[in-house]
Amino acid sequence: MIVDWSLKGRRAAVAGGGREATRKVEALLTQDCEILVYAEKVSRPLQRLADDRRIVLRKRRLIDGAFLRKLDRLALVMAATDDKALNRKIVEQARKLRLFAYAADDPEHSDFSHPAAINLYGTVQIAVSTGGKSPLMAGEIRKRVEPVLKKLIKKIDALKIELQGRIRVPCQRKLSTPKARKAFLRGILVDKAINRLLQKEDIDRAETLALEKLERRRSKSRSSVSRDSL
Repeated sequence: MIVDWSLKGRRAAVAGGGREATRKVEALLTQDCEILVYAEKVSRPLQRLADDRRIVLRKRRLIDGAFLRKLDRLALVMAATDDKALNRKIVEQARKLRLFAYAADDPEHSDFSHPAAINLYGTVQIAVSTGGKSPLMAGEIRKRVEPVLKKLIKKIDALKIELQGRIRVPCQRKLSTPKARKAFLRGILVDKAINRLLQKEDIDRAETLALEKLERRRSKSRSSVSRDSL
């Protein structure tokens, strides 16, 4: 079973700095959580993420999972070093702390399987899973599918997702029924003026225009209710 676990406002710790750890970190980037990476050496992509302050990098040599005891707000631990025994020690410590834990290429010592993830524009995440039976094949299928998805899903689709996320709460506050909210949000998806702004990647102006349309929609709904009550 694949679930999209909300880690917002929490912490996720990744042990390891190689290719496997890099993939796990990339999968976590869309989760709006603080990502802590522990490793003696890290890949260039991880170093760039640390330089951009998208992850917290703590360079040190790990011998067990003792480092986990010092962390608060921790929800998830991913052990992705190239040392299977070390990964197991980290998972064992995580379980003592009642945390969900994953050991790379070691499903018997993991609380869940981690699918091969395709991350598009830092917004859309698509998973390929074999239920832990073959991480290698999951990765191979991901390589075949990713180029196709990049042709089908464009940058404007990611911007539409971002815009919907921004206006969703105001929409819930100002439109009283699920039907009205759904109709408004569907209308925003196909609005020509808003889509022209998104084509220019001007999401701030697109948000302003969407909120203006929302305010007019609410005013129109109020006027209709007032006439019906006469």
